Amino acid sequence: MAVDRSGFSEQGLRRLREVLARYVDSGEIPGVVALVSRGGQTHVETIGTMRHDGGAPMRRDTIFRMASTSKPVTIAAAMVLLDECRLRLDDVVDPWLPELADRQVLTRPDLRGVPG
Repeated sequence: MAVDRSGFSEQGLRRLREVLARYVDSGEIPGVVALVSRGGQTHVETIGTMRHDGGAPMRRDTIFRMASTSKPVTIAAAMVLLDECRLRLDDVVDPWLPELADRQVLTRPDLRGVPG
């Protein structure tokens, strides 16, 4: 498997493009712009168009409307905490979100509010 100096393998980049192209080819999304970064190098894939009925092709600088910014901001913050080893994927959520402490699990639909 050939790996260029940026750390990206040709096979990996080809696989990335194939997966993204399937979403566009299926009509699930009209187009996509994906950026992956490794070792200070960035690879960009642009596939499809800006609208389902065609329109301008996706470009590296295409602007996307974000309906909910809390999710990507939260994920970015969590990734920083993971990178700094201040958060682990298997950590209990209670210290971070105390309002979710003392959760109950519904084991049968006819047992409302009964701890499982």
